[in-house]
Amino acid sequence: MSDEGLTASPTPPAAVPPRRRRGPGLLVHVAAVAGLLALLAYLHLRVVRVIYVTTGSMSPTIEPGDRLLVHLSAYGVAPPRRGDIVAFQDVTHGDYEVKRVIGVGGDEVIVGAGVVLLNGRRLDEPYIAEPMLREIPVGYRLEADQLFVMGDNRNGSEDSRDFGPIRRRQLMGRLFHRLLPLNRAGRLG
Repeated sequence: MSDEGLTASPTPPAAVPPRRRRGPGLLVHVAAVAGLLALLAYLHLRVVRVIYVTTGSMSPTIEPGDRLLVHLSAYGVAPPRRGDIVAFQDVTHGDYEVKRVIGVGGDEVIVGAGVVLLNGRRLDEPYIAEPMLREIPVGYRLEADQLFVMGDNRNGSEDSRDFGPIRRRQLMGRLFHRLLPLNRAGRLG
């Protein structure tokens, strides 16, 4: 038999898989992660920080185990105000403390006989845990950069009655929100 008259059928070309479209390269992913980490570091160092409270000195307002947000740049423009809840560096131990601002620069604060006098008037304090025990009176006329701070749990707090006024430069920031526990989460007033 001869091969004449027979036409060879062409072999189909090998199927070439379609080119996959590539997404962003590894370098783009690394840059995105680095950018996110830089943003988180900036927020942690300059804007907001989460702190964990271990003592009951601010009870009932803040309880041990609460996780709170601190606005780090709250006092960049506006000064601290009476009633603010602040975190500050304790110069004796180096730790951060959480207390309420009672007096600011120029104020006269006298604590004794179970009451707090601010500029000659008894301070109304609906936030304290219980009436303050009578103690040896202390009094201060605050300098421009000083703050007088006290815990809301007056009978269980080491504060300006013990270590004196603090300086504004010791402030970490103003506490403004409770994250945990969830059943008490919300704005601090």
